[in-house]
Amino acid sequence: MICKVIDTVEKYRLLEDVESVAVGVSGGADSMCLLHILSSLKDKYGIIVKAVHVNHNIRGEEALRDERLVRDYCGEKGIDLTVYSVDIPFLSSELGIGTEECGRRVRYECFEKAECDAVAVAHSLSDSVETTVYNLLRGTGLKGLCGIPVKREPNIIRPLIECTREEIEDYCNKEKIPFITDSTNLTDDYTRNFIRHNIIPSFSRVNSSAVDNISRACAVFNEENDYIEKSAYDLIRKAETDGGYDAELLLSSHPAVRKRAVLILLNEKMTKQPLYIHTELVNSIIESKGGKVEVSSGVYAAVKDGKLLFTGAEAKGGGFWMSAFEYGTAQSPYGVYRIESGETYYTADGAFDGEKIKGDLILTSRKEGDVFTFRNRKISKSLKKLFNEMKIPVSEREKIAILRDGANIVWVEGVGVNSAYIPDGNCKKIFVIKKDE
Repeated sequence: MICKVIDTVEKYRLLEDVESVAVGVSGGADSMCLLHILSSLKDKYGIIVKAVHVNHNIRGEEALRDERLVRDYCGEKGIDLTVYSVDIPFLSSELGIGTEECGRRVRYECFEKAECDAVAVAHSLSDSVETTVYNLLRGTGLKGLCGIPVKREPNIIRPLIECTREEIEDYCNKEKIPFITDSTNLTDDYTRNFIRHNIIPSFSRVNSSAVDNISRACAVFNEENDYIEKSAYDLIRKAETDGGYDAELLLSSHPAVRKRAVLILLNEKMTKQPLYIHTELVNSIIESKGGKVEVSSGVYAAVKDGKLLFTGAEAKGGGFWMSAFEYGTAQSPYGVYRIESGETYYTADGAFDGEKIKGDLILTSRKEGDVFTFRNRKISKSLKKLFNEMKIPVSEREKIAILRDGANIVWVEGVGVNSAYIPDGNCKKIFVIKKDE
């Protein structure tokens, strides 16, 4: 199995330019297996491995038992371990969100505190297939059928994503790696558990290769989804007009691309995750060439005078705008920005490596979930947290320009260039972004 993990790591370049890895360890078979394998590979890849355990304080003595197992194992193996104890039931109540979502958010915040180049989490092939089935049962588009990605920006990696749960448990037993099974995983009280214990085994009885076949289908879905996603971003850039988007151009595009473009825009305008019905509502007024719909409390989409317009978004913290660079220049609502090239710009503020750009450069405002990795530090922070630390008023944050390579951040005005795009000694194509005074 360790060979399968190495193949995954090298195929997807999961440890490229990585010097340190924080491993999220719950005490279950998946995460204990992941910690063992990455510790075994640390010399091969020249990495430092740290473990992070988060006690959610949900299962009382069971949670303490899990924490003790992780502490004992890491102590025995000499693995650097950090343990966090968070009252998730109380915090979820305070935030008004479910315990599962609250726990997920807290875990990733704790992983970020390890200040490592990458965070490794132990999702397996079985988890990915179960996610695909779960999304299908809920009603999903192509994006929801893609399963769990092997890598998620800015630094989340999943080295076990091509290994089944059975392979992982067999590995733990063979290597005598201790692990604990969460009692909540043994019941069918949760939808995912029901899928795991009933639906997936039924599939396997019909076809013994069901899990592998679904996995291959997910790989195809991912390729097709990537194409539609890029096409949708291209459509948005082309359709952007003063204060809105060209509704006729949107209407002339393929429905799959148009609806994905609408979904992307809704993600920027709404404070909550948009649903299928929201996309269909906006698409309906585009097809009708007129109309107005409420997509969120106080946020409206309207088609008027040939334009798709969003109103009320600024009051909800949106205010997203997008501009394409033409002849090296792009204009935001708050200024003109210019991109120039030349070796003399190597050390200039706003200098970035042009060879690392993988798509068209666009200028935008911030959006929910944006993360920035600091120059020479490889420490990542959400822009929301960063702007809070910089004490930038909320009303001013939408004015800050962000240079993107497709969906990835290259540069943030007043902050600098994202670590992944910093020019190095071998850089042959240096660009710099400047704001015209």
